[in-house]
Amino acid sequence: MDSQTRPKNPGTTHPKPHGVPASTVRGQKRGSRSYADVDPNNLPVKKPRTMVSPHQTGNKIAEPRTRRLSRQFWKAGDDKEDERPPRNCGNDAAIKVHPQFLHANATSHKWALGAFAELLDNSLDEACNGATYVHVDSTTNQKDGKSSMLIVQDNGGGMDPNRFRECLSLGYSRKRNVANTVGQYGNGFKTSTMRLGADAIVFTRSRGANSGNTTQSVGMLSYTYLYETRKSEAVVPTVDFELVDNNWVALTHGDRDKWFDNLETIVKWSPYVSQQAMFDQFDLLEEQGTQIVIYNLWDDDEGKLELDFDTDGHDIQLRGVNRDEKKIEMAKAYPNSRHFLTYRHSLRSYASILYLRLPPNFRIILRGKEVEHHSLLENMMMTEDITYRPVASPELSSDEDMVAALKIGFVKDAHHHIDIQGFNVYHKNRLIKPFWRVWNAAGSDGRGVIGLLEANFIQPAHNKQGFERTALLARVENRLNKYQKTYWSKRCHEIGYAPRRIQKNHESGVTEAPTSADPAQCRPNRNSQKETTQPSVANRTHEIGLKNRTNGLGVSCKETRLVHQAAEFQKQKAQLEPQVRHPKARVQELEKRQKAQLEEKTRNLKNVETKQVAELQRQKRQLELQLRQSKSKVQDLEKRPKVKDYESAKLVVELQRQKGQLELQIKQSQYKIQDLEKRHKVKEDDLQRQKACLELSKSVVQDLEDSLKVKDVESSKLVEELHEHKAKIQDLEESQKVVDELVVELQRDRGLLESQLKVSQAKNQEFEKSQKAVMDVFQEERGRRDVTEDALRKKLRGAYDVMDTLKMKVNALEADQAFCKKVHMHML
Repeated sequence: MDSQTRPKNPGTTHPKPHGVPASTVRGQKRGSRSYADVDPNNLPVKKPRTMVSPHQTGNKIAEPRTRRLSRQFWKAGDDKEDERPPRNCGNDAAIKVHPQFLHANATSHKWALGAFAELLDNSLDEACNGATYVHVDSTTNQKDGKSSMLIVQDNGGGMDPNRFRECLSLGYSRKRNVANTVGQYGNGFKTSTMRLGADAIVFTRSRGANSGNTTQSVGMLSYTYLYETRKSEAVVPTVDFELVDNNWVALTHGDRDKWFDNLETIVKWSPYVSQQAMFDQFDLLEEQGTQIVIYNLWDDDEGKLELDFDTDGHDIQLRGVNRDEKKIEMAKAYPNSRHFLTYRHSLRSYASILYLRLPPNFRIILRGKEVEHHSLLENMMMTEDITYRPVASPELSSDEDMVAALKIGFVKDAHHHIDIQGFNVYHKNRLIKPFWRVWNAAGSDGRGVIGLLEANFIQPAHNKQGFERTALLARVENRLNKYQKTYWSKRCHEIGYAPRRIQKNHESGVTEAPTSADPAQCRPNRNSQKETTQPSVANRTHEIGLKNRTNGLGVSCKETRLVHQAAEFQKQKAQLEPQVRHPKARVQELEKRQKAQLEEKTRNLKNVETKQVAELQRQKRQLELQLRQSKSKVQDLEKRPKVKDYESAKLVVELQRQKGQLELQIKQSQYKIQDLEKRHKVKEDDLQRQKACLELSKSVVQDLEDSLKVKDVESSKLVEELHEHKAKIQDLEESQKVVDELVVELQRDRGLLESQLKVSQAKNQEFEKSQKAVMDVFQEERGRRDVTEDALRKKLRGAYDVMDTLKMKVNALEADQAFCKKVHMHML
């Protein structure tokens, strides 16, 4: 073995695959496989095919126009009617799968997060092959450097070349008869990748079965490639490698030219800048695993990416109709209902409830952060367990589980009366129907009731976002509807709704509540007491009528008045009896209500005062900052050379005066803040005194409780004491009014301070304008000085020129004089 074919790291058992030159094909075969050595320094080289030029035949071949694929998913399947079909779409005897079938098949996913769930299912099914995680992340397309791509990677068993082709084939699945797997139809990978983006490239590595060699493969499912090259059938190019003697060799399967054609196509239409950059993706895989890269992601109607990667750095969210800002704000206020409010647009929220149970040591990682598995039982209270046994029917086989356990209860936020309800229905551990709403009442009936059911006896649809509409599913829906109505009717009063009248349904044996159109549905508790007293009054009326009929007379007005007075007396007696029998509970309830109201008012007052003090302190800091800036500006002006102009000196005096005014305003603000703090302390003392009065009233009420006895006279005394207590409450409310007036006064002071602050800001702006005027004067003076200096420099340069000219003349005269002397001496 020469140095060129040896891997870079001899110690590793998985060197990188590199370019495979056609000239180095060994020609040896193992079974039906042929191999080619790996040369890390060369790119794939293939002999050019013999082509017949159009000029040689004399015929002109019109090449098809390059058409561009729409970036919006629901428009990507549209084809122009005036566009002629591809040349190779002729009268072939074989029927082929057209590329548009990939897009049409992906439209089964109306919801993009359902496509993510299919990819997560495939990784979870690999837990039996050693998978411990699946990581969903985003990266950038290498070719354009800006578009986003999706990466779904797991460390499962990977796929050998045969299984890899089965995965990329339409409709083939080995999971239909495999236990504890979600996949059934062999369609999830194709539909999910094509729903999220136009193209997908898959890298996989498998250790090999039955002590076979390790293999790795790369394949591309590209709708863009098929659409823009006008292919007449769905072509999925793949290339395979096998580890032989610690070297990656190419598995050509007997057709070397096709192997090179596939590799060239994948590199050209892949998101990687070179073949080597594409092969580097195998480094991200461990000894086994699969990585799916989805690129050319779809846009929405506004031209933005359908997937939102920017809102949350550890989440992938949806834009558009699935995103409701009101529900997002509600999720912050009601954490127990967060998944109900956010699963439609947040992949992290949806993935946390996607599986009823996760295998041990298996993690779902989303953009570098693990997804916490969440069970709906954590958000439920007042739960009830119901065993559901479906009625035997031809749809159910004998080996299927005929019993399902249903958990039903109220969500923990149900006492807020928000419209949250529905059943999470799972099939073989996978969520099929999230928060399935089976009862659509016109009013508030059914709110807050949620449930959990694993129904393995119902077949899910192909997209796993619902069940097949069968008679069995209709029976399940009706039964869940009855369970929810029965539970609501029995327990709705426990979360603050008016009790419902339970009606017995003799046919089904399930109690149902009246519909929202029934006026009795909205009656409060006190009306229920009135209903209990009415039969006695009606009986009396009936008796009176019978007596009068014996005498041949009707019911007189006086007797009717007596009957109404008796009914009113019975109602008042029914209302007073609980107070007489349980005075202590009544007084305690009243005290709790008064204490809660007082504490709430105290809290509100403190919050208002705290906000006002904080606002005044902020204003103080701003004024101090302005003062420091003014001081620095004055100091800068004082440091500069003084100008003889009288207006500049006057401006400095004005600035100093403004400085003094700002200091005076700051002192006044400090005094006002101190005054507010003193008032705050006084108010706190008043509140303490009010609390002391409340404690005193409690002691008085306690003394009254000790002296109370179950008698009519003593109950009247209790009523008087309660009236006195109400008078005290009124006094407290009057004191609260005084406090409210103080708050109004503080707000008025705050308005005055804000107006003063605005005046100070205006003066500061005038100061800045005056400073700018001074700077303009300085610049004008500097300009005049520069002009004078330039004139002097010009004169100086002229003098220098005159001096140089005179020197040259002197030198010339001296030379002439010396020459004359020489001539004279020569003549002598």
